[in-house]
Amino acid sequence: MIKRLMQLILLVIMIFGLVQFGSVDWHLNNLGDLSVDAAFQLAQPYFIEQHLQFGEQVVFTYGPWGVLLTAFTGSTYHTAVLLFRIALVVCIFLALCVLAERYSDRNSRIVTWVGAFALVLLWITGQRDSYFLFPALLVTYQRLTAGIVNDEDGSLPVRQSEHLLWIALSLLSGWAALAKFNIFVVSTIAHLLILTDDVNRRRWPVLPFMYAAALLLAWLSAGQNIANLPLWVFRCLDLSNGYADAMAMGFFVPYGPELVAIYYGAVALIMLTGVAVAALHRWRLPALLILLFTLFLCAVSIKHGMGGNQVEQSLAELAPVLWFMSQLLLLPSGRSVEQDMSLWGRIGLAAAVTGLLCLALVAAKINFPIVSLQQAMEGMRGNASFLATTLRGVSTDKWDATLTGLHRFWEPSTLPIGQTIDVYPQQTGLVIGRKGLHYSPRPAFLSLNAHTSALALLNARHLEESTAPDLILFQVLPSELGVNNRYPALADGPSWPLLLSRYDLTDFSSEFLVLSKRSDRLQPERPLIVERKVALDEQVALPHTESGLVWAEIDIKRTFLGKLIHMVYKSPHVIISTHTADNIDHTYQLVPELGKAGFLLSPLVEDTSSFAQIQRRGIPSRDTVKLVRISSPDAPIGFWASDITLRLFDLLLPTTALPSLPPDAQRLMSLQFLDGNTTSCLFPPRLEQLNGTKQQVLALHAPCQTEVAVSPTNHSMTIRFGLQDSSFSGPAKTDGVIVQVVGLKSDGKEYSRWIRTLDPETDMGDRGIQQMTISWQDTMVERIVIKLLAGVNNDPSYDHSYIQDIIVSN
Repeated sequence: MIKRLMQLILLVIMIFGLVQFGSVDWHLNNLGDLSVDAAFQLAQPYFIEQHLQFGEQVVFTYGPWGVLLTAFTGSTYHTAVLLFRIALVVCIFLALCVLAERYSDRNSRIVTWVGAFALVLLWITGQRDSYFLFPALLVTYQRLTAGIVNDEDGSLPVRQSEHLLWIALSLLSGWAALAKFNIFVVSTIAHLLILTDDVNRRRWPVLPFMYAAALLLAWLSAGQNIANLPLWVFRCLDLSNGYADAMAMGFFVPYGPELVAIYYGAVALIMLTGVAVAALHRWRLPALLILLFTLFLCAVSIKHGMGGNQVEQSLAELAPVLWFMSQLLLLPSGRSVEQDMSLWGRIGLAAAVTGLLCLALVAAKINFPIVSLQQAMEGMRGNASFLATTLRGVSTDKWDATLTGLHRFWEPSTLPIGQTIDVYPQQTGLVIGRKGLHYSPRPAFLSLNAHTSALALLNARHLEESTAPDLILFQVLPSELGVNNRYPALADGPSWPLLLSRYDLTDFSSEFLVLSKRSDRLQPERPLIVERKVALDEQVALPHTESGLVWAEIDIKRTFLGKLIHMVYKSPHVIISTHTADNIDHTYQLVPELGKAGFLLSPLVEDTSSFAQIQRRGIPSRDTVKLVRISSPDAPIGFWASDITLRLFDLLLPTTALPSLPPDAQRLMSLQFLDGNTTSCLFPPRLEQLNGTKQQVLALHAPCQTEVAVSPTNHSMTIRFGLQDSSFSGPAKTDGVIVQVVGLKSDGKEYSRWIRTLDPETDMGDRGIQQMTISWQDTMVERIVIKLLAGVNNDPSYDHSYIQDIIVSN
């Protein structure tokens, strides 16, 4: 009775803790909340509903059935996904019960049930990859274990019910393999090892056949062309191999040397456990296959843990391995521990126990995420509520509602109907499901994941094809939202010349540019101007180019030692340091693969307005890179090759007529330029609504200084500015602001100065929008400096000043 009650409790926990019956409300309050994880989860249902071809049209480590793992499924596939999730839980639960019933001794059952509860606790913390990998691990270890025991004395017969359960788990593994590439790799290798044992025994390979059949059926059911499966595998291998470099945070960051040493000690002990199992069973083929599988799983976990900075996921993958190995060591043939425990058995058991302690120590040091009992109960209650709603025939997937809520973060002045659109770098939720537009993604649909040379160039070639999207929603991601401080132009860097030449800027909002495809297919040119070998830490002066744009290709290679360390651990950061014309030093991460693919080195484009200025064939001169240096400060001696190949090109964009922008877009773009050219301010400049209206102005809280570059043909400027009502409408008052405009010549000397004082407390006319028009005759005026200074008492309190727009004319 107690046993049945415990089984029932475990089943309830597994169903309501692991099956997602619906998706929770995402509180995305601003554009910054739309993270990379949110962007790909929002895109997954769209891909499967539109039958986009993975490998050809979409390249991502999540496969066509990625909705099995994500928060959203879409209404079309919600029922199918829900049934799969329930079937997976039930089959895993039954497998755990079968494992406990296989042995009559107390020790084995304790190991089985304690391990089962521990694994379920691990999975409900969010380690879903480990959960989806478990069926393949269970089938492989148990099938090969049965082979070992039967080779010895046949004392562990496999019942028909177990065969049927293994078949069910192989079928589920085939379907789950298309949820994510690492699940595909592990499940495929697992069934290849089973196939090897079947061939050796001259036995029908039922399990490998069932796995392959389910895999192909799942691929076809997702609307995929069977010929694209190898292409998806090949391109995912490229993407996965570049992950460690792309996500590098430093050689011993975020994990210090002590934690790395403990982690590798744990992995070594797990490997030793596998060796002990193979030796204990006299190196028979099933034991050797178990050893190979264990070594493979350790290698995969190292890549996740160290290369991908995901030690939590790695621990969750290694824990089931230790669990299965412990069962093999304790009672490999159903006899007592004393009868079976040889020297190798004792070594293996000691290694397993010590390895488990090391894993626990690593988990403690990284504050492994374990949900509290209260959180777990709340989650299960929420899932039960979703189940009740689902049984009433109401969809609990909130994908459509989430997309509708996100659309408010981009409200274009005009929205062309019936056109295709893509979004850079990652905000997929802004364009999916938008009425009148059709999302047409590039292959590596998130710029962050186009982190190998092959994928970055693949995305660029996509823009050269006739199927390139009609519209591009483009943003240079703010540095605080970027990943690992990458050089901004590395985000789909090879695509930038095509975005600048084959697309025109037709609209501008506070966050995004709208780029429209030109009818003529213009081609940028890149004549080579410099090719040389440079050393790490060598400072290089960039040459002057005709266009003012410098394109760079930087090829940095590992030595043999470096390749060896990278293979078993990861690579250190590569740093690119630049010194710009405004005498500011900038430091960013350079992903070696993306440096080799090529990127815009100068000017340094740190925001969307700077890209817009280049799009309009202007050059943000203060961001011109004068000096550049490549370094890798935490690299071991001899890791990188001594010579780095540096190639510099003059990026020549076609000079064609540019379309005029809508007036409000032109005004907003000028405000963004002012924001980018602000040299000092009491608070960071920001776009905000004017006095409760919908019109946006640039808030420049005095004291503040910004500047505007003017051409020799410009001779006048109109500035509209003012103080927000909050400066003088409340109990606390401003003492006004002083607006000072200075015209500077090319030599930096002052040409003229204009001053206007606002004192809204004493002069009602100084409230509301003000206007100042200035003019000059000297063609040598090159810059206009605008200073917003504290008022007559030099008190900056409540000086909420703003600029509404600036109009420069001839």
